[in-house]
Amino acid sequence: MRKSKKLGIIGGMGSRACSLFFNKVIDYCPAVKDQDFIEVIIHNNTAIPDRTRAILHNEPSPLKEIVRSIQLLDQSNVDVMVLTCNTSYYYYDEFSKYAVAKILHPVELVRQHVQENNFSKVGLLATSGTISSGIYHREFHQHGLPVLTLNEEEQEALFMQSVYMENGLKSSNISKRAIRLMQRAMNRLLEMGADAIIAGCTEVPLALNQDNVPVPFIDPMDILAKAVITECYEKLTPVIPVPALIAV
Repeated sequence: MRKSKKLGIIGGMGSRACSLFFNKVIDYCPAVKDQDFIEVIIHNNTAIPDRTRAILHNEPSPLKEIVRSIQLLDQSNVDVMVLTCNTSYYYYDEFSKYAVAKILHPVELVRQHVQENNFSKVGLLATSGTISSGIYHREFHQHGLPVLTLNEEEQEALFMQSVYMENGLKSSNISKRAIRLMQRAMNRLLEMGADAIIAGCTEVPLALNQDNVPVPFIDPMDILAKAVITECYEKLTPVIPVPALIAV
């Protein structure tokens, strides 16, 4: 087994999302002993300002703190980096200039996945910042792929409320109401004709997964985790974890 590359993860956007991504990487590692797993450096940088508020309301930019994380990881000689926040990739062209390591881009990977599976009309669940930034829309429209999103009122009342409310998906204590709001947001996209749902925010999988979504559920962080395995193990195929075995 060849695993010559070290992974750097920039988290803190939010912390649960970072933890969830790291667990995915562990699950997909084709490891039989401790030494077979990827070497990982995580900077859970909770000083990174809110990306959506920066994009929509001209509040403090996250760029400076993202660059600080990139430089810390480069000092640790990582070969591959990822950021565990979809919205943060709005700044990709700016922060990637500071990186020595290769930074994987989840939006490109998701578009490739959608094309490979011949989905015709995907629904995007994402922060208002991600939607306003157009990072998914631009990538998809360049390849003739339509993207469905909630209207402005539903976006605020359902999606953003679910994520940012007290005891919402970004908190340490997630309420059942936050989960129900996200499920209602998903149902609206299904009513609009979505034949697949993209979890365009790393908090979405805290409420939704393939078990409670009746169409294919596309998790960019899941796709990104698999890409990490392929990159770090030099083109080996990720292992598909068996839940019953992992739970033991």
